[in-house]
Amino acid sequence: MKGVLALLVLLAGCGSIIAPKSGGNGDSPGVYTITNLYDGSQASKERLAEWMDIEAQKVCHSPYSLISEESVPTINRLGEAIFSRLVWKIRCRGQTSE
Repeated sequence: MKGVLALLVLLAGCGSIIAPKSGGNGDSPGVYTITNLYDGSQASKERLAEWMDIEAQKVCHSPYSLISEESVPTINRLGEAIFSRLVWKIRCRGQTSE
């Protein structure tokens, strides 16, 4: 039963999460957090970063700035990292003038 619950939690977390990031007082328009899972390897992280770059461009519909990047490992009971979560905080810079 625990294995089934763990699988459900893992599957639920496999999709990308894109959420507005509030500045606490609501004065940070255009700031978003993008999160997704990868297997912990550098090659996988690089592929995911390329995909997240595309997602950030889609979210902003304009250029964006990467405010921060964080890699958060998920550790099992044996102390092993079973997968990692890559978290980007971005700020949309608005439309460029033509």
